Amino acid sequence: ACGLDEPPKVTTYLPEATFTGKSLYYSYETCGSKDLFTEKFNVDACVNQDSKEDCLELKVKSGGRKCAWTGKKCLGWEIVEHPLCKNVAGVQQAKSAAAGRVASLVGVLLTLIAAAAA
Repeated sequence: ACGLDEPPKVTTYLPEATFTGKSLYYSYETCGSKDLFTEKFNVDACVNQDSKEDCLELKVKSGGRKCAWTGKKCLGWEIVEHPLCKNVAGVQQAKSAAAGRVASLVGVLLTLIAAAAA
């Protein structure tokens, strides 16, 4: 997730859902698709915030930060602050490792969506 060209976004399907205390994310890039959803239908996505103030204003229901400012752009809090992603604003990590982590998060998200729909 940390090294993708197009960063994952905090899910809109289950916006308050977490896994081990961290927000759930979605990524079109992981599946080789272009993201045509976020800009139009997820206006509160971190990546849609153009200023530090707007970025840091977004919170999850529990009151914690939803987003973090890299100095250049707004991304999901975990992508910027999690120890495995500390280099997101600088040197990118290997794409294969990032894709594996995103695939794991996507799998968790799909499992939770399926459980909620059941």
